[in-house]
Amino acid sequence: MRPDPLPELDEPVDAVYTWVDGSDPAFRASFQRHSPTWPEGEATARGDSNDRDNRFRDNGELRHSLRSLAAHAPWVRRIHLLTNGQVPNWLDRSDPRIHLVRHDEVFEDPGALPTFNSNAIEMNLHRIPGLARRFLYFNDDVFLGRPVRKADFFPPGGGERVLLEDFPLTAALCQGSAHDRSLAHTVELLDRLWGPPRLPRLLPAHAPQAYDRDRIRELETLLPGEFRETAAHRFRSGNDLVLAALYAHSAWEDPSVAGRHERVILPDPRWSYRFVMLENRPWTILRAFTGIRLRRPTFFGINDDLGDISALHPLLLALRAFLFLQNPRRGPFERRFRR
Repeated sequence: MRPDPLPELDEPVDAVYTWVDGSDPAFRASFQRHSPTWPEGEATARGDSNDRDNRFRDNGELRHSLRSLAAHAPWVRRIHLLTNGQVPNWLDRSDPRIHLVRHDEVFEDPGALPTFNSNAIEMNLHRIPGLARRFLYFNDDVFLGRPVRKADFFPPGGGERVLLEDFPLTAALCQGSAHDRSLAHTVELLDRLWGPPRLPRLLPAHAPQAYDRDRIRELETLLPGEFRETAAHRFRSGNDLVLAALYAHSAWEDPSVAGRHERVILPDPRWSYRFVMLENRPWTILRAFTGIRLRRPTFFGINDDLGDISALHPLLLALRAFLFLQNPRRGPFERRFRR
């Protein structure tokens, strides 16, 4: 990401993925069984997408993200895959670097399960057994396009490089989807903790996010009620706490850690980042895929926002073909299937 050599962090770094297979009949039955019990106005109203297939649709992203991780960050010590108990049928569970973790191993309140809320799951990342203090958090639709080093995420000084998009986070997001309202709620909590910010608050980038496990624990002691409440929300809620936004902006707003972290706004002139929202605009999406193939950004994310459509929709087929072209070779974490 930068030409100047930096000393590497002298401790292990893990990766954490969260994943679900929304096409699994058992998952869909559980989702439908619990949806009616969620308070009206959160699961389906106000423009939220809790009930749409795209939030849980598996387009093969995890397999290709792991391929990109193996190719471009081979120094990652261990990969923790946090799921509701589902296991990808292609995953080589015998690989010692793979650690499968169930939600019930990290949630303190078993009554909050099953959960369909990514914010709730992220409240418990620091409870993964055996997790290294330093780790990278990946959504399954985040990919590496070029080699990266530990120092690209954990520079000298004991802090992290916080990756942001040039999109402001404000209380003006208090209307709309539960996703937007939860960001506004997190902004209000930041104000409560440390007052108005010196630097603009920006949206965390859809890229690997560097975390310190012990720092998340410190934040939990500052907001114990909010951590517990968010973890209890089975579906996304407007008063969720968003870990990525809290963690990112506490890095320079909390006086106890100020000065230890680097703030990086993406994209930059070196085309290090690309985010694609997969919508029903074929030529725009195909141009975006072509741009990634040509530019090879260090990080790219592809968010499926196509709604309830067939798995054979041309844009989903194009996505799968694009991902295969990016990383066509079988990765080290994949089983060898016999014919």
